[in-house]
Amino acid sequence: MDNAVNTIGYSCRKLPTHEEIELARKRVADPTILTGKDRLYALYKMLGFDVEYDEIFAD
Repeated sequence: MDNAVNTIGYSCRKLPTHEEIELARKRVADPTILTGKDRLYALYKMLGFDVEYDEIFAD
């Protein structure tokens, strides 16, 4: 049996447009948008945990 005949290729992934790429770059460069670590730290503070940033994300 030939495997090449039974193999299916997946090529339906939509590539991002130029406008979508530019929007993503603007969002990354925006200083008002929190990073993932900053969001997690803010969540801990909202939940009332008494933690410091360095305690959570020690390098």
